[in-house]
Amino acid sequence: MVHRKQRIAVFGAGGHGKVVVDAVERSDGFVVACVADDRPLPGAAILGHAVVGGREAMLEGRGGFDGVIVAIGDNRARLEVAGWLKAQGFALQSVVHPAAVVAPSATLGAGVLVMPGAVVNAEARIGDNAIINTGAIVEHDCKVGAGVHVAPGAVLCGGACVGAGTLVGAGAVVLPGVRVGESLLVKAGTVVARNLEKDD
Repeated sequence: MVHRKQRIAVFGAGGHGKVVVDAVERSDGFVVACVADDRPLPGAAILGHAVVGGREAMLEGRGGFDGVIVAIGDNRARLEVAGWLKAQGFALQSVVHPAAVVAPSATLGAGVLVMPGAVVNAEARIGDNAIINTGAIVEHDCKVGAGVHVAPGAVLCGGACVGAGTLVGAGAVVLPGVRVGESLLVKAGTVVARNLEKDD
């Protein structure tokens, strides 16, 4: 029996959109239905897929795809678009690159992207619309909030918690059990050894 591949719309036509399209194309169960962007350049295409337009194009093409993933690197913008899509009744689709490792006991929310070489370990919980980028490690029992971006090569050690909307920069390390608050920036290459809140 041949199963039909799910048709996924990718919303976002920048550099991050390119890697999301690549991840969708490499996944066995998915195919790229279209690429959309609110500010498409004339004649824009991502890896051979024409950019069809923005939100109006999504509404017009609603029947042509099974789900949508938001391919915008900026946390705030990604969450805003994801909220709009959800309010319009679109299903937010998570995509795990085939070269990533996600433990069976880990939990991924809606619209999550896990990139090649990333590891999401036992009983980690990843919130909606989060990005676990290339080579990032989310160890056992971590909690990653909605809209978080764990940048390439960053490491969340066992039991670390990262609040919604926070960016953990490339190569940063959050030590075991440490809590990082919401909407913060953990600078690239830094080591977070104590709880970090907005006023720190």
